[in-house]
Amino acid sequence: MADKVEKRILTLYSDVQATSVHWLWYPFIAVGKITLLQGDPGDGKSTMMMNLIAELSKGGKTPDGKPVGTPQRVIYQCSEDGVSDTIKPRLERCGADCRKVAFINEETYSGLTLDDERIRQAIIEFRPRLVVIDPIQAYLGSDSDLQIAGRARKLMQRLGMWASVYDCAIVLIGHLNKKEGTKGLYRSLGSIRRATPARRRKPEKLWRSRLPRTIPKS
Repeated sequence: MADKVEKRILTLYSDVQATSVHWLWYPFIAVGKITLLQGDPGDGKSTMMMNLIAELSKGGKTPDGKPVGTPQRVIYQCSEDGVSDTIKPRLERCGADCRKVAFINEETYSGLTLDDERIRQAIIEFRPRLVVIDPIQAYLGSDSDLQIAGRARKLMQRLGMWASVYDCAIVLIGHLNKKEGTKGLYRSLGSIRRATPARRRKPEKLWRSRLPRTIPKS
């Protein structure tokens, strides 16, 4: 009886086909996974992503000079800046092909949250290679989602599933809080540290930013 239960529940790693990680920008942003980009306000996080978005949209180069290849679609969801007077001009200055960069109009679709079904629907319709949420704090529910470990875990698992199923990279931009003397990861998103382990990586000094970290799917 015990053997039958074991066979039904467990999967042997010998039965798993190993696959390679597909990188959008090696070794910082992986397709099918979540990446957390954090830093203090004014550190250049959004500027860094705006440049990367522009290069992806026109099939340019990654920050380290590697060719992107075919132009890619991007969803850039930002709550902090005006669409027409700030975001669009920045994209144009970076040389983006704005026909390949989209967003959910929050004047029409209000109350957008991090795991909102409307985000999933937008991914299905537009088929982006990259989805950027900027900043993550603006898209949390009123119950302080990321301060509750169980809720944070569910949020990350759902986003990770979307990234994997729809073959896109999801980047969450987060502001650090002001807990001095605390490591950066723990200053960013409260209980998310208990829900999703992250690895620290140091990008080359091409843009001024904090460290992107890829969060593996649970």
